[in-house]
Amino acid sequence: MITENSADREDTLPELVALYFDNRYNERELRQLQARHKSDPEARLFFIQFSTLQTQLEWVFTDSTTPQEWSHLPALGKPRSKNWNLIAYITVCVCLLSASILFMYMVTPVAYVFPLPNSQWSSGPISPEETLLSGSKRQLLKGEIEIRFESGSIVNLKAPAIFTIHGTNEIFLKEGKLVADVPKSGHGFAVETQTGRIVDLGTSFSVNVGAELNTEIKVYRGKVQVAGSRETDRPREILANEAVQIDSVTNAIQSRDYTSSDFIPLIARDYAVDHFSDSVIFQEQLPDKIARGEFQVLERDGAIFLFPEKRDILLSKNLPVSISQPGDYRAEEQIEKETDFVPRGMKVDCYRVYYDPASNHHDMIRAEGVVHFHRPILGVITTKNRLSETDAVLNSLCAGRACPPLQHQEIEIRASKDGTHQDILSLSEDRKTLKFILFTGTSYVDEFRILVASP
Repeated sequence: MITENSADREDTLPELVALYFDNRYNERELRQLQARHKSDPEARLFFIQFSTLQTQLEWVFTDSTTPQEWSHLPALGKPRSKNWNLIAYITVCVCLLSASILFMYMVTPVAYVFPLPNSQWSSGPISPEETLLSGSKRQLLKGEIEIRFESGSIVNLKAPAIFTIHGTNEIFLKEGKLVADVPKSGHGFAVETQTGRIVDLGTSFSVNVGAELNTEIKVYRGKVQVAGSRETDRPREILANEAVQIDSVTNAIQSRDYTSSDFIPLIARDYAVDHFSDSVIFQEQLPDKIARGEFQVLERDGAIFLFPEKRDILLSKNLPVSISQPGDYRAEEQIEKETDFVPRGMKVDCYRVYYDPASNHHDMIRAEGVVHFHRPILGVITTKNRLSETDAVLNSLCAGRACPPLQHQEIEIRASKDGTHQDILSLSEDRKTLKFILFTGTSYVDEFRILVASP
């Protein structure tokens, strides 16, 4: 564990508050103080404590008490003279208490850093469980870190990034990308940037501040409140699977295409998915329409959706699959020419892959993706027959009851006009990586299941 250096420990808040009560502040200092009060709950608490001390000192050193003000204390009588020894004693006690509060405020850690190996600040290596104080500013030069706030909020940051910690539940992101996972205890976690402010409303989300200082926000779970830096603009609520950008010039909040590749730190914690290509969009909730095999539900050219369909399934009998061994598999070669299965007694997680392009083209539209798992792939189910055969076990709509009417499409030969386009799947030798090239049109859907070993 390392301690804060003097440069990082300097916090302007006490000086700003003192200037305010001495009535010696300028307009810039007043704006700074107002900004800290707006963004930092601990700054507001410090202001109240300082104000209380100021009031006590004014009472001790002024003679403003009137008989009417003391009429509610008849037993004590009316003060006629001041006991200066008592006044001095009280003053010293109050000052010591105030100094103790200020000292605790300045030196109490509000967050802890957990770095990946070889991660570095601009000042050097990062120690495991390094502490951060309110006001700590850091530049992450290399690697990746996880910051755990006292509130319970967790932030993942990848280099390069520059940030400042504000209290137990807020961070200012000057540059870089973070992914935040906020539990109930951290409700209201905030990310401030130069162009806006993002406040958690029970969620997981990412914030990216690029070279042009635009702020990009993607919401993976729950929702957030997004506000630009102009106080006249009303905040907007952004829901799960939505993305927006705050423009650094106009300060307008603009909708953007949603992707989920930044969601990986949280996915890897909760699912067997380790990482995937930018063309893959992970969504935690499989829509019922897709579970029933419908198409024209999530249409997007080149974007392949990955859903966790069902988890922790203990197989009571052998489950037929299309692919179980490493290699390249082409749809034209009839993937199911040999019977294959995942043996009974295995515990599996099932993921559904879905691709439905939006463009109204007569030809097939290509999509290519890669998904890496941190547990072995036991099988892939690619055809209508096998998808239907396994619905009773793997389809979430069939849990504990008879399956509703279901239909499936598949990966298959859907040749383009020149006859060259076809679907291809490739399973790596370590059985943890699946690559796929898919071709389909607006009248079709490519879909298949991936079975991964459960923990």
